[in-house]
Amino acid sequence: MKNFSILYFIAFTGFAQKPSQIDSLKKILAATSDIQRKTKIVQDICEAYSRNQPDSAKKYLEIAQDFSKKSMDKKLEGRSYHLAANFFRAQNEFEKSLQASQKTIDLYEAIDYKRGLGRVYNSIGLTYKKMGDSQKVAAFTRKALMFSLKAIDMAKVVEDTNGLISGYNNAGIAYRDLKEFRKAEDAYKLGLKNAEKYKVDRDAGVLHANLGQIYIDFEKEYDKAIIELEKSLVIHANHNDQQGIEHAYRSLGKAFQMKKEYKKAIAYAQKSVAIAHSLKDIHRLFNAYGILYGIQEDAGLYKEALASLKIAKQLEDSTLRVDKTKNIAEIESKYQTEKKELEIKSLNEKNALQRNQLAFAGLGLLVLMGLLGTLYWQYKKIKENRSQIQKQSDDLKLMMKELHHRVKNNLAIVSSLLKIQSSKMEDEKAVLAVRQGQQRVEAMSLIHQRLYQNDKVSTINIKEYISDLVDSLMNAYGHEVDNFEVQLSVEQEEMDVDLAISLGLIINELITNSFKYAYAEAAHPTLKITLKNKVGLSLEIQDNGPGLDMERWNRAKDSFGKKLISGLTKQIGGSFTIENQNGTYCRLYISPEKMKLVA
Repeated sequence: MKNFSILYFIAFTGFAQKPSQIDSLKKILAATSDIQRKTKIVQDICEAYSRNQPDSAKKYLEIAQDFSKKSMDKKLEGRSYHLAANFFRAQNEFEKSLQASQKTIDLYEAIDYKRGLGRVYNSIGLTYKKMGDSQKVAAFTRKALMFSLKAIDMAKVVEDTNGLISGYNNAGIAYRDLKEFRKAEDAYKLGLKNAEKYKVDRDAGVLHANLGQIYIDFEKEYDKAIIELEKSLVIHANHNDQQGIEHAYRSLGKAFQMKKEYKKAIAYAQKSVAIAHSLKDIHRLFNAYGILYGIQEDAGLYKEALASLKIAKQLEDSTLRVDKTKNIAEIESKYQTEKKELEIKSLNEKNALQRNQLAFAGLGLLVLMGLLGTLYWQYKKIKENRSQIQKQSDDLKLMMKELHHRVKNNLAIVSSLLKIQSSKMEDEKAVLAVRQGQQRVEAMSLIHQRLYQNDKVSTINIKEYISDLVDSLMNAYGHEVDNFEVQLSVEQEEMDVDLAISLGLIINELITNSFKYAYAEAAHPTLKITLKNKVGLSLEIQDNGPGLDMERWNRAKDSFGKKLISGLTKQIGGSFTIENQNGTYCRLYISPEKMKLVA
């Protein structure tokens, strides 16, 4: 099992109030007529709901934004956008969070509200931190550190104690993620020094917990960690902060596990599980059972460990389903600072205005071809300037990751629009055509997703890509993994992205055809994919269906799929054959001479 530790953030979203306090605020709101006073109360209610009741928080956030605009008070309006930024970050809607933060900055700068600006910088830092975690991009974590340090500087100028403590904690987390552990420890200690100086003990509880985490995970000083975590536990208990208490119990369980004091470790882990149950927080419960399982296994309690592991796996499946749903619903990308982001926004607006279904599909294809042309030009440019790339490799890698990230986001937008459009169509042929277009777009998107998540910017792992593509299409056509045999053999896994793009689209067309026609009556569906690169490149795809109607295939001159395969094969200098051989057998071959031209 992986390490289940979680670092705690200090943000300016407040702590959930008791129901009686929220009810009291609602009564005051009902008796208030002054628009500015009403705005402040609604903002306080939204803040109170923000930690545990997102649906209620969203409702009052919308009311707060409406009231604050009517109040004509820039500070109140800025606070509403700040609350929105924190809400969207909690929902992993990072683009919306950053946009709301920028609106807050614009409003606060207009009235020179420096204290508010410092707190917005902290909020932006947290957003970039979460983006770095979810997308595995260190550049986002470095941005998180930059904004945290900026927040610290601003807090010092305006003597904002809470902002200063928050900044040190968030900077420590960023240093920790960047593996600069000594700097992380120093940042936490500076935060504690200020928390103790100004008697801000609630925030001190978070800092003690995060410092204890450093001692456990990286310095292996478990006694020092226990001291810090026990301090954290006392502070959280004084404030009845159940989330903080759960985190402290879980970390204490880990510390005593490493000391091989398993009885204490199990007791703390079980307390963590109990609180996570009471909070009804599936992510916390997953982490708590993960820690408990590891301790029980180390203690030799294998029966108990197996039971805890089963629960953790069930919870992990649930969290993955929730996270996947959120990722499909929302596109997480960088803050809009460059011209490409404006082009994406323009594309969204244009597509939203299209009402004609055929025109809509045509526009999607034109956008796709434009993106392909842009990407092809970019890679030609890179090849012509290899000497310069070597001198500026670090900066170029970051630039290319951002490019692939944006291209992937563009393709995700096109895919989402095609999916929406197909759901509104009644003509089955039109629906099929649009969905096939969507699958082609998603095949392209997979390549760019792998490129921006990988340190290599000009090659991808073609075996992993094909495996992901098969899984995606298998799910799309309703096949179960347990009842389907995929035989994938790839001799040389790394492939140049120029060739991978064309090859990926061809593979998508061929295996889509197999999923559509080959397995309707197959008792044991089988798909064989072989990619060899000895004397030239050879791609072989075979299913165990009834075979292909060759006469129908030869007549299908107007088939877009057939044209696409033919055009891409010609573009990469290959030859393509298809025949019946215990099912449909397809082979694409590129000679060694042609491979030199496309490599």
